[in-house]
Amino acid sequence: MTWGRMAARGAVVLAAVLALAACAEGPASANRSTPAPTAPSPAASSTAGKVAVQSDLVYETVDGENLALDAYLPARPVATPTPAIVVVHGGSFTSGDKAGLDAAPLAALLAQAGYAAFSIDYRLLPEHPFPDALEDLQAAVEWLRAPDQATRFGIDPARIGAFGGSAGAILVAEAGTAGEGPLDQGSRFKAVVELSGIMDLTPAGLTPDLEAADYRLGLAYLDCTDPDDCPASEAASPLANVDPTDPPFYLAHSVDEELPEQSTVAFADALTAAGVPVQLELRPGAAHSVLMLDSAMSERILAFFAQHL
Repeated sequence: MTWGRMAARGAVVLAAVLALAACAEGPASANRSTPAPTAPSPAASSTAGKVAVQSDLVYETVDGENLALDAYLPARPVATPTPAIVVVHGGSFTSGDKAGLDAAPLAALLAQAGYAAFSIDYRLLPEHPFPDALEDLQAAVEWLRAPDQATRFGIDPARIGAFGGSAGAILVAEAGTAGEGPLDQGSRFKAVVELSGIMDLTPAGLTPDLEAADYRLGLAYLDCTDPDDCPASEAASPLANVDPTDPPFYLAHSVDEELPEQSTVAFADALTAAGVPVQLELRPGAAHSVLMLDSAMSERILAFFAQHL
């Protein structure tokens, strides 16, 4: 795999994500410090079509390392304050970034649909196993939800959703099932879309039945060598952390892709049993993550966000 083999198929990804534009309708452990709000430099801001882009905005500093996001804002928001969607790239937890072809075009097109979209960077393997990337995602949400940022971007802090594919799907599902309680506080999401994630990283789900590269990568993410002796496996598994206060989920997986769909199905069943709204889409074929996107799926995803954000 590798949980994020997107770059070699960038043109296909871009064409697939462009389907969103055709149907776009508006929405009806480390030492951390949070940077003070700063205005982007003129060189870091641009306006493309109906989307205003602000690049390289630092949302947290961890042990001296700045982590940034890019804001994609509708030039004319459908609603004010505007619902926000955090976009999380894939890349096997080892590569990828906020400007990648599985993130930036998607964020731009969500903004065209009337949402404020934020594509984030997060810390990567091998230096940063679980929970570092998850904590980065949570820090980004808390930063966006703070009054200064909500005002700055014109967003509704009570309506923040997430969209992730591959490794990004695992992260948004982890964040979506982390904690309990109201969905408009802290790092909680109001709605989550995940494409092609592994929802069970416990020994039951992370087995040698996976392709060898995926198995090794899963263990590396958990900072383990043996899934049976891996303290992080349950905390990192969305399936193990479902509760009735979790946000609605839209889950999609191709039945013949490299990552098995069984954990996604089990996750959907667990959400349903907990009374959490869930929409599961199992797709024929082997397309992974955003490569699944077509016009019909894009319409369903936008309808999901419109209903729940």
